[in-house]
Amino acid sequence: MRAALLALAALFLSAGSAAADRFSLTYDGVGLGFVPLGGVTVDADVSEDSYSITATLQSRGLLNLFERTSLRAEASGAISNGNVLWRRYDLDHRYSRKRRVISMSVGEDGAMVSAIEPNYRLWGEPPASDAQRRRSRDPLSSVVAMSIDVGETRRCSGAYPTFDGRFHYLLELAGGEIDDFDDAGYEGDVLKCSLAYIAVAGFEARDAGRRRIPHGEVWFALMPDTTFAPVLRIATPMSAGGATIRLASFRRARIDVQLTTAP
Repeated sequence: MRAALLALAALFLSAGSAAADRFSLTYDGVGLGFVPLGGVTVDADVSEDSYSITATLQSRGLLNLFERTSLRAEASGAISNGNVLWRRYDLDHRYSRKRRVISMSVGEDGAMVSAIEPNYRLWGEPPASDAQRRRSRDPLSSVVAMSIDVGETRRCSGAYPTFDGRFHYLLELAGGEIDDFDDAGYEGDVLKCSLAYIAVAGFEARDAGRRRIPHGEVWFALMPDTTFAPVLRIATPMSAGGATIRLASFRRARIDVQLTTAP
């Protein structure tokens, strides 16, 4: 799409402008309200017609006593009339001296191609179907889609089918309360939404904990000059007292891209 815009600008000998947002966010994960669990970083570039996002997670503190974990995930795709069309997702997950690498991409016909190493021996009962995969986005792209929808509508509404390489689930937003926020580099309005995680396919009996996650809460930053509302906080209740990913630092750069003709 960028190539088409540049060609159009050259054709009519005119100049235009486009804007892209670059967000660099870090989060702290805590359990029981105060026990450090890990750190998360997110770098996202979002323009009118495309996005790319990278997230990393590194366990620390109490979590390392049970399972030392590091994770890096990347996703990219197109944005058309506010609709997020994911194209590629890559995950490198290291845990308990093990490693799983997942690469997924989707073609213009909507068919998904995936490579998983090592591959799963069991795909759940029932496994995710081809139709479910086609209707889904990858986990990071679902977050981008939620952030764009919330930024445009200022509402907590919608279901987001998600497939992570094995599990197919829905993320649902509901409720909604606007509040003030002033911490970790962001000052402004936030929209507090209820977040539901609904397991659909790819799960087994041993995944019972993944199937029954109580409703949590997610906060989105509402800014007047962008339709992208990045996540500031996610809280998920658990029997052990709950886990929260909360903002530690917030940086945003707004990039204006001038479309001009060559001299």
